[in-house]
Amino acid sequence: MTISQSTERPFNALLGDVALPSHRLMVQHWLDLYAAAGNRVPFWRKLDPLQFPSALADIWIVELRDNGRLYFHLVGQSLVDWYGYSPKGKSMEEVYPPAMVPLINALSQGVLGRPAINYQKAFSLTPHWSVAIPMERIALPLTDEQGRLRWVAGITTFLDSHGHGSGPVSSRVAEECWYPLP
Repeated sequence: MTISQSTERPFNALLGDVALPSHRLMVQHWLDLYAAAGNRVPFWRKLDPLQFPSALADIWIVELRDNGRLYFHLVGQSLVDWYGYSPKGKSMEEVYPPAMVPLINALSQGVLGRPAINYQKAFSLTPHWSVAIPMERIALPLTDEQGRLRWVAGITTFLDSHGHGSGPVSSRVAEECWYPLP
């Protein structure tokens, strides 16, 4: 994965920047939870995917476990179709090619470590297609029962149906925005 452009944007610009309606619904739900928690990162179990039903097929949730590795906890059907299997319960190392793992881990660590929200417009290459598949991704931080930043919830929407069942071998992020939480 390479990143062409990465910028930091004000937190209050997030909803206006997100283009896809399903992503906007998830972001609005997260922002509502954030406000209800006193402007703190919400607890992961408070996230209610039924509040953004148009995104259910594209949703994913990963957990940072005590061993320092990220594992898929929830994976929507369009992602299962994309990978050709369900990565639920698998670590990033089990799902992605070795060259992509450090960058995927860095994205999640950026979301959890700052904390911040990440929004990307990218292109993903697959083993079976010579054309890069356009996609958009949003990644949001969530806490565990002790209030530790340990969960990342997001949506990845592929804007072209090519490549299903083959999974990515590389990605190029054309535009990436970070929204640090106040």
